[in-house]
Amino acid sequence: MEPIDLKAAREMVERYKSTRKSIIDDHHGVNDTESTWLPIDKLKEFVNNLPPEATGVRIHFGVHDADHSNAPHQTSVAIVGTVAGKGTDQHVDAIQSDEVAGLAVSGLAALRSTRECPPMCQA
Repeated sequence: MEPIDLKAAREMVERYKSTRKSIIDDHHGVNDTESTWLPIDKLKEFVNNLPPEATGVRIHFGVHDADHSNAPHQTSVAIVGTVAGKGTDQHVDAIQSDEVAGLAVSGLAALRSTRECPPMCQA
């Protein structure tokens, strides 16, 4: 993971909005997610509860179902801890592997985002 400057981050976000987000909006008839918010205390708790064999976290993109309370059919994320895979610099998580899913009880469970924007873009 490498830091990027704020200008580059803003350009990436604008490029996403003008390309992928607009296609998703048009194709699926939604005002799809631009960002998601996570409370820092929950994120720290998640990371601090990862087991010693964890190698990092992976962020999977997904879509809420139609019954979601504030963001039906919108893009969201699931954050999952990873463990070492079989190859060099490979990291596997419980969404990708049933074998790893068995470790979920020891701290590799998933964390979901709490506020999709839109609709919850303000504090």
